[in-house]
Amino acid sequence: MATRKAICLVSGLFEEVNTPTDKLDFAGNSTSDLTEGTNEYFTNARARGAISVTDSGGDGSLSYNSTSGVITYTGPSASEVRAHLSVATGSGLTYNSTSGEFGTNAIPNSQLANDDITIGTTAIALGASSTTLGGLTSVTSTNLIGSTSVLIGTADAANSILLNSTGIVFEGSTANDFETTLNVVDPTADRALNLPDNSGTLLSTGSSIANANLANSTITVGTTSIALGASSTTLDGLTSVISTAVTIGATDAANSILLNSSGITFEGSGADAHETTLSVINPDADRAINLPNLSGTVALLESLSVATGSGLTYNNSTGEFGTSAIPNAQLANSSITVGSTGIALGGTATTIAGLTSITSAAVITNGGTSGIAIRDATDATKIARFSSASITTSTTRTYTFPDANGTFALLGTANAFTGANTFTNTTGQTFRQAATQDGFIIQGRGGGTSDFAVTMTTATLTANRTITFPDLAGNVLLDTSTLPSTFSDANFRVQDNGDATKQLAFECSGITTSTTRTLTVPDENGTIATQDFTTALAIALG
Repeated sequence: MATRKAICLVSGLFEEVNTPTDKLDFAGNSTSDLTEGTNEYFTNARARGAISVTDSGGDGSLSYNSTSGVITYTGPSASEVRAHLSVATGSGLTYNSTSGEFGTNAIPNSQLANDDITIGTTAIALGASSTTLGGLTSVTSTNLIGSTSVLIGTADAANSILLNSTGIVFEGSTANDFETTLNVVDPTADRALNLPDNSGTLLSTGSSIANANLANSTITVGTTSIALGASSTTLDGLTSVISTAVTIGATDAANSILLNSSGITFEGSGADAHETTLSVINPDADRAINLPNLSGTVALLESLSVATGSGLTYNNSTGEFGTSAIPNAQLANSSITVGSTGIALGGTATTIAGLTSITSAAVITNGGTSGIAIRDATDATKIARFSSASITTSTTRTYTFPDANGTFALLGTANAFTGANTFTNTTGQTFRQAATQDGFIIQGRGGGTSDFAVTMTTATLTANRTITFPDLAGNVLLDTSTLPSTFSDANFRVQDNGDATKQLAFECSGITTSTTRTLTVPDENGTIATQDFTTALAIALG
């Protein structure tokens, strides 16, 4: 069959496709649009189906999955590997094919490169024993156990030493029948004998050495030196002696003293059966008894007492002194004086006279008609009182002092305080502070339009002002006078808690002789009304 080239349309003309350079346009087509024929297309399934794997046996396994195309090799298992291992007969090795564990079991000497050891000149095979060791020049060990004897040198030769159950036997420099043996008496406890760190000859109970041959032939006790073999009746320079008993003087002799666990026993000047013993009651804490720096006789608890009427008590069992109602007659000072008022201890005083001042955070007096009384400094008949009798039950009223000097404005019972800085009486007449703050305005009765205004000559004070109680009773508003800078005329003052320079002074110098004025605290809270007039003014508001 002839091979024909494909034809394409180029610029309206049919031409053969130049296969080396021209390409056919298969856009919109796929291999599904062409018949395969015998030249089949590639697919994963066709490629995987064309492959196979053969497992010819042996350790491990080889498998193939034609669906996924995966070839899987599984290595040999532990049991397969263990099955190939073994140990040689007579090697002394063991092998467990189940666990794969190698071990040893009685490896024979024939399998070892070295099957014996040589000590000195004595060869000893492994597993064998030897009762003697020859050819040793020295043995270094913390102990030698398991041998019946050890011989250093040749038996019975000069300077040989034998160690056996008898002890240590020294032959000496001459090989004869005479030896020196060191042995021990059977000990009843662990014992240790230490050789001194010097050269010399050991002494025994059979030795006798003169003091002159000793480096030290005396002992010193305290500061007393005593030669070996000598004795001393006195010991000086001791700082302490520890003993179960110490006797000063001969036992039971006159003036002897015995110190033991019973205490200190004095025999006294007569050597008889009567002694004085100082002992202690078992203490439950550290105690110290100090002897005074005085001469005299020690007094016992039972020999002490206290004078009748002294107010002292005494317990002769414990030695404790105490007090119980010491009378004033036994005191050097049995009274105190407050102001000019003397008060005996245990006594009382209802009045205190002669006080020049009282400083306290608060001063509280009884209310009613008495209240707080202020008396003129020069005339005791001039008294001003503050009363709280008109305050309702369980009510506390607080008054704030204005920052000004002046005279209290008094109100009768028919008047009412109606508002800030304004007093109104029953007829409607009012008294209020002027709008200019320089004085006060009095309105006519019945709410008339005519007012009476009183103002200060200047808005700024040039001196201190004093609030003075007027010599009048009733509802009046009175003038002030100048407050002395020293407050010498003031009978009573209130000082600010935070600023001591702020003080409000009261005085009674304006009250006539033998007249008592009482200011009643109204049943209200508020500020005391004052004025700063330079001339006297009296206005009846009731």
